[in-house]
Amino acid sequence: MQIQAIKEEQCPDAKEVILDGFLERFGFIDHSLNPDIQDIWKEYMQGDDLFYVGMDGKRMVCTGAIRRECRDTFQVVRMSVVKAYRKHGLGRRMLVHLEDKAKSLGARRLILETNKQWADAIHFYQKNGYSVTHEDAVSCYFEKEFPM
Repeated sequence: MQIQAIKEEQCPDAKEVILDGFLERFGFIDHSLNPDIQDIWKEYMQGDDLFYVGMDGKRMVCTGAIRRECRDTFQVVRMSVVKAYRKHGLGRRMLVHLEDKAKSLGARRLILETNKQWADAIHFYQKNGYSVTHEDAVSCYFEKEFPM
């Protein structure tokens, strides 16, 4: 898998990868909950917010993005791996790529959230060094700090 910054013409495919994951998890898609993926290029490819795709040849197999929250904190968002490509380490490779990019931009801390019903996602983030900071009725929130 090759990880690269998304190209503008790839945005519709990235949106499809993300929404397919939601459809698989929830059985429906509520577009009002995902306004940032309506125009990925505009939302993520400005400044320090960056969107990446993992490509297997010409096929997009995963997505991931980072958003700057403050000077030294970035949020990991839009992590998704196509179902047929899961359990092959691609999500981990994308996560490490996002971490490395955030660190190169000055991150000392990464945060993220996931649905608290996604036990496999919670386990994935914990296995990759993220600690739960808190939960609410819907989500589980994580952080990972990087030593100076």
